[in-house]
Amino acid sequence: MRLHRSASNHLAEAAVLGVTAGLRSMTPLAALALRGRVPGPPALKWVLLAAAAGELVGDKLPMTPARTSPPALGGRLASGAIAGALVAGPAGAAVGALAAGLGAYAGQYGRAALSGKTGWPDPVIAIGEDKLALGLAYVGTRGLD
Repeated sequence: MRLHRSASNHLAEAAVLGVTAGLRSMTPLAALALRGRVPGPPALKWVLLAAAAGELVGDKLPMTPARTSPPALGGRLASGAIAGALVAGPAGAAVGALAAGLGAYAGQYGRAALSGKTGWPDPVIAIGEDKLALGLAYVGTRGLD
């Protein structure tokens, strides 16, 4: 397994995966696991996939805390940093964490604004956000094979 090739060549991927972590914290790690880019035992891939799937469900529940609350934001920053490090080394970790913070705030305020403008229920908008996160995870990992 390769952890990263030339770090400078993959900073864009680190940024995209960071934004993805800001939207759905487990999605970039699950996407990297599917590409064989997460070190650890083979079962870790399934744990990360299950966590990502659970997050897609949990995000729609009314008791789920805001993604910018301290514990949730910390998890997103950590996920972005880990994903960034896996694709672009230490510089990727910094880029991934920064992008995760930006993605978390953009996602939270964008989702609220879209709900206010359209009148659509939050879970409907959240499903669209899920699709965006999955698409970004694909874009952020497609060139890594």
